[in-house]
Amino acid sequence: MSRSAAFDLLPGSDKNDVPAGIVQLNRSISRALRRQRGDFQYYDEPAGDPSLRQQIALRAAKRGWQAEVDELCITSGCQQSLFLALMAVCQKGDVVAVEAPGFYGVLQLLEQLGLQVVEIPASAEAGLDVGAFEQTLQRWDIKACVVSPSFATPTGASMPLHARAHLIELAERHDLAIIEDDIYGESGWLVVPDTLKAVDHSNRVIHCSSLSKVLSRDLRLGWISGGRWHDDIVRLKLTSQLASSRFIQRGVADFFADGGYAAYLRRYRQQLQRQRDQLLDLLGTWSVPIRATSPAGGLALWLELPEHVDTIKLYNRALDEGIVITPGELFSMSGKFSNCLRLSFAHPWTRARAEALMRLPSLMA
Repeated sequence: MSRSAAFDLLPGSDKNDVPAGIVQLNRSISRALRRQRGDFQYYDEPAGDPSLRQQIALRAAKRGWQAEVDELCITSGCQQSLFLALMAVCQKGDVVAVEAPGFYGVLQLLEQLGLQVVEIPASAEAGLDVGAFEQTLQRWDIKACVVSPSFATPTGASMPLHARAHLIELAERHDLAIIEDDIYGESGWLVVPDTLKAVDHSNRVIHCSSLSKVLSRDLRLGWISGGRWHDDIVRLKLTSQLASSRFIQRGVADFFADGGYAAYLRRYRQQLQRQRDQLLDLLGTWSVPIRATSPAGGLALWLELPEHVDTIKLYNRALDEGIVITPGELFSMSGKFSNCLRLSFAHPWTRARAEALMRLPSLMA
């Protein structure tokens, strides 16, 4: 399953409704392509186009992190950034800590790389339980911890400041890397949290992000800041990808620089908030007792159903009805969360999608 797999797209989403910001982005990329001269015959430098890295650094500064251009490397998306981070800090057989529930794409990467997994409980409100992580560090020699401090998938949780500081202190004390998956960080509509890098004073945080969730999946454009492992990460990017598309990077850099991205993001955050509220309103009419998170960012919420509900069986029944959902078991390797669902509010609630959502309780027998 890729990070962009549409497991919780209910019927009726309108893929032809292109936001004005995306139209402006396409124009910026087209201009960048037209401005190319002879440099189209050469590869981009491994770390990526300096103009885009400068724009990313300016965005990072708004979130408490004074990033330098040389600290950033462009990738083909957050999934590649996570892959490079794990490759740089771990060897086959090493132990990596992850949130539970947590992103299933990380679990797949760990399996692919031959790494052992230890799951750390994460609450639906405050994210990773740093106290539980500290206890786990007494029993395991952990090389890295993969964490989403801001609007984590699948719950939408955000770690409070004291927990972030404690996590960094543990990383220093136990000599491990913290791999920050920040793909949802800029989606918050009430507040945009600072990055974990903002409190990283010992270069133990590897920051990974992309534009896939807040702008466009088709760009395949992300970045990584590797802390004390950054030089190794750039070398790994060179050997695995060689270079990124120069004209796409420059077009996106122009979109950032002329204010198009900031304007688009303001509108998109408002849209996400409306769609989250609409989803919660729809869930409020269900006759089935539920517990749902109410995140202030991200693209999805976490739904806890009665214990007798098996969401894998529900998935199969729903699929027969043409409805695709995301069972909770995908977000853990331990078989937990079998009565949970991740529900996306990334798409407008068309009549068909709303009707599909309202049919789910009848399929829970």
